[in-house]
Amino acid sequence: MVDKEVLDPFVAEMRLVMKQFYPDGTKETDDFGRIVHGKQWTRLKQMLDSTKGRIVIGGDMDEDQRYMGPTVVIVDNPNDPLVAEESFGPLIPILPIDDLDTAIRIAGEVHRTPLGLYPFGNKQETERIMTETQSGGVSVNDALFHGVLPTLPFGGVGDSGHGAYRGRSSFDCFVHRRSVTSTPGWMEGLLDVRYPPYEGKLAKFKKMSELKPNFDRDGKVKFSLVSYILSLGTGSKTGGLVGYAIVFLSKFSARPPISPLR
Repeated sequence: MVDKEVLDPFVAEMRLVMKQFYPDGTKETDDFGRIVHGKQWTRLKQMLDSTKGRIVIGGDMDEDQRYMGPTVVIVDNPNDPLVAEESFGPLIPILPIDDLDTAIRIAGEVHRTPLGLYPFGNKQETERIMTETQSGGVSVNDALFHGVLPTLPFGGVGDSGHGAYRGRSSFDCFVHRRSVTSTPGWMEGLLDVRYPPYEGKLAKFKKMSELKPNFDRDGKVKFSLVSYILSLGTGSKTGGLVGYAIVFLSKFSARPPISPLR
């Protein structure tokens, strides 16, 4: 999507860059590839034939060589096949829009959770786009960067996939973190809330099991050193009391050391 106010200079700049990159065109150079096989070439050709858009750059092709040149098409409908479907080919649709509100709305209608998002603009505009949209990753003022850094997790969200890979993320993706607890017998007295009769135990159970978030609505972590010490890091007074009780019982239930023989 491109703002209508900059559409003409944007297309003119694309023509200029194409000439700089490929002064002799894209068909006879080794710097421009071919479609992987005939079936994919035919699919791309059908997408181009079905669009109601206007080709402003490229459009040249050769089925025998599976060649399709970079093709820029201006469309007027977000339901156009070139917008609604992923081409995985050298087809670049441009949908002119009036403002940022329209762009965000259309982005959500076309695909609410794309694999990648590539916003271009000033800091205020790009931050708003990231706040009001979802995607697997984002490259701000670039169309590739987040997808090539080997240490940065790469993956989708929602319809575009689940999980991420590369670096540590590849390991974590296939690792299950198994939770293990070990309960000593002497703790049964502290855990009587789970045994019948249950009358009058609901409030106690909630205090023991519910953990309030330690951050506010803006994501800022709430931290108090006094509360942390009193609660033993559990986040609640009840949890702290239980923790101190466990420490107390552990200390005084331990066997005294055996005196050496004289």
